[in-house]
Amino acid sequence: MDDVKVVGIRKIRKPGPLKAFVDVRMGNITVADFRVFQEDGGPARVEVPMSTWRDPETRQIRFKPVITLSGELMGRVKTEILSCYYRIMEAEQNDKPDKQRF
Repeated sequence: MDDVKVVGIRKIRKPGPLKAFVDVRMGNITVADFRVFQEDGGPARVEVPMSTWRDPETRQIRFKPVITLSGELMGRVKTEILSCYYRIMEAEQNDKPDKQRF
């Protein structure tokens, strides 16, 4: 699978560590809802899409990955996602008016 490409990013506007959902095409397959997390200005990290449910006994919310990728492919997916994510963040920073101007 040579072709790994981000085909959509949906930024999350509310406060919290979850910053975006990302759709990635890998060859002929598109996987929706990879998650980008970033806490307090630290480095962003990527997690695979997850299904969630509430444990009927403990009432805790549980998570389970919906896809597992090989280490090499996951590395390529993470690199592509983070490259696009940081490009968008940089573009947004550059579009903000400079508050130092008079």
